[in-house]
Amino acid sequence: MARRAASRAVGALRSDGSIQGRGGRAGGSGAEDARHVFDELLRRGRGASIYGLNRALADVARHSPAAAVSRYNRMARAGAGKVTPTVHTYAILIGCCCRADRLDLGFAALGNVVKKGFRVEAITFTPLLKGLCADKRTSDAMDIVLRRMTELSCMPDVFSCTILLKGLCDENRSQEALELPHMMADGRGGGSAPDVVSYTTVINGFFKEGDSGKAYSTYHEMLDRRISPDVVTYSSIIAALCKGQAMDKAMEVLTSMVKNGVMPNCRTYTSIMHGYCSSGQPKEAIGFLKKVRSDGVEPDGLEPDIATYCTLLQGYATKGALVGMHALLDLMVRNGIHPDHYVYNILICAYAKQGKVDEAMLVFSKMRQQGLNPDAVTYGAVIGILCKSGRVEDAMLYFEQMIDEGLSPGNIVYNSLIHGLCTCNKWERAEELILEMLDRGICLNTIFFNSIIDSHCKEGRVIESEKLFDLMVRIGVKPDIITYSTLIDGYCLAGKMDEAMKLLSGMVSVGLKPNTVTYRTLINGYCKISRMGDALVLFKEMESSGVSPDIITYNIILQGLFQTRRTAAAKELYVRITESGTQIELSTYNIILHGLCKNKLTDDALRMFQNLCLMDLKLEARTFNIMIDALLKVGRNGEAKDLFVAFSSNGLVPNYWTYRLMAENIIGQGLLEELDQLFLSMEDNGCTVDSGMLNFIVRELLQRGEITRAGTYLSMIDEKHFSLEASTASLFIDLLSGGKYQEYHRFLPEKYKSFIESLSC
Repeated sequence: MARRAASRAVGALRSDGSIQGRGGRAGGSGAEDARHVFDELLRRGRGASIYGLNRALADVARHSPAAAVSRYNRMARAGAGKVTPTVHTYAILIGCCCRADRLDLGFAALGNVVKKGFRVEAITFTPLLKGLCADKRTSDAMDIVLRRMTELSCMPDVFSCTILLKGLCDENRSQEALELPHMMADGRGGGSAPDVVSYTTVINGFFKEGDSGKAYSTYHEMLDRRISPDVVTYSSIIAALCKGQAMDKAMEVLTSMVKNGVMPNCRTYTSIMHGYCSSGQPKEAIGFLKKVRSDGVEPDGLEPDIATYCTLLQGYATKGALVGMHALLDLMVRNGIHPDHYVYNILICAYAKQGKVDEAMLVFSKMRQQGLNPDAVTYGAVIGILCKSGRVEDAMLYFEQMIDEGLSPGNIVYNSLIHGLCTCNKWERAEELILEMLDRGICLNTIFFNSIIDSHCKEGRVIESEKLFDLMVRIGVKPDIITYSTLIDGYCLAGKMDEAMKLLSGMVSVGLKPNTVTYRTLINGYCKISRMGDALVLFKEMESSGVSPDIITYNIILQGLFQTRRTAAAKELYVRITESGTQIELSTYNIILHGLCKNKLTDDALRMFQNLCLMDLKLEARTFNIMIDALLKVGRNGEAKDLFVAFSSNGLVPNYWTYRLMAENIIGQGLLEELDQLFLSMEDNGCTVDSGMLNFIVRELLQRGEITRAGTYLSMIDEKHFSLEASTASLFIDLLSGGKYQEYHRFLPEKYKSFIESLSC
């Protein structure tokens, strides 16, 4: 805005060299003093040195470009008999025009310099180059640096080249920018060799474009030219590595940086801490901060500021580590840094994300007590969590309070309230709120409605979604293909296929063409209620209308065919998929393997599995589990064990379900020693032994009367502080409260033995 104002004041260049001005005020006593000095020197005329006038003009220009142009005009009107502008005078004038966003006048002033025969210096071009690059006219700036300047016998200096480099990189033209340091090094870019700033600008440009390879090669080229990286270079590399969550490499660069005598700055440390936090390692971020402080190293000699703590707090909040978040908050306060809006917003949003309403509201109250007024983000988080917890009336109170305090609710706040009101069956109030939004001039578009309709459909509130759809049409917002597909999905999830098909017809009638997602949703709906005939009819309609099925659609059809025991049709479809050239994913093979096994075609499944092992396809644990389960069910235990052993040779680790399948089979065969070995191997392979697995083993052992062995695993449940599941406890009581297994009571852990004895009494 200031630049536009200055532009209006500058006016136009006259033929006599003066500039037609339209006035302008500069503020402050410094500006007044500068103007008075200039006016006095100009009054003296030849008695005053042009050096003094130029210096006074530069002082005026610092405060107001318009006022400086006005003073220059007076110099020009005074004529050569009184004062003669020098090249430095014109350089000041050019700078003022460029600051006023009037490059045309700046170039006109440059024309006067050339016309008057002055020798142009590189610094004269600096404001013009900056202005061109700011206006995205980098090609024009390049023409000046590489051609025009040399034509005027002016060699570009390192500043000229750096401005051009930055302009090119800002336009994502870093590869072109890299040519300039090469030209500078070869003497084709003027008399200046590239320096650390030149290379760092290009390196940073490549990183911004996401081309890490070229950034690193440029960095090594810089080292080969014996140009030492500075803190900005290192910080750019570290920031890029942290953004890519390559924290080990980032720490290596930091170590190298310090070793080479370059001290990190705030940006360096903040990048590393942000990198740790964004990769879900807030503890490592805190550890890093503590280490650099204990080593006596402070970025730029400064203590961590509130921005640093905000980064760390956000890391804990994102991970849901609320205890660590509060410990860090306490540390921050102990170090004399008081929470601000950003800190409180992080805390409230963290509690809101975990559904901790009371804690979020307590933080909100503390914020008020500290004299901080909530902003729109704070209110948005509070209103959102209250609506999600069903406290819509409270949310409305905060909404009204927000408006009373002069804050404008955004779409997110309205979205939360409307969703909450619809969920609580307060449809009329929700409609009022939507109309209120229109009155406030808030643009209600399709995206806004789609978001709310999608939320309701996923929660099974398809009736509310339909009402929103009707209101949307009523107020003139046109539903798009996403709206229709979302509502169709809602009806499909509710099993209301007739309603879903009516929507499809309505969608076509308004000129919208169903896409892959629309057809896939409907086909999936039919498959879920085993109406495969209707699903296949729709599938044929999809193909005939020119909509190509994707692999997800094929997967849905395959699964439906196998579930309805139409294995021949499923096999035919698989052949069609392969012939169509569609890229088949592992998920498709898993569906086919599972379908064949469920339909007792284990040999067919095994042949396909063996072919998959020969293909260049990375298998997953689920694929092996499907085959192990099938082989165990048909009594081919040896082959199942071979597959279990083959996990490691395929670079895989058995998961929870693998061990569960093997454990069930081992217990069924009474091979209890093998069970213990399996259990130990599970822990050795890093597969977490959870409550579900232990309860499952105890139930299997109890059902087979293996009370002694069950006691061993009951002890493990206690040691790990797990609880007995209801089904385990019920089976335990039924089996042991009678007298059948009384002699085994002594093998049970003490607390279970006492419990059984109390039941017997």
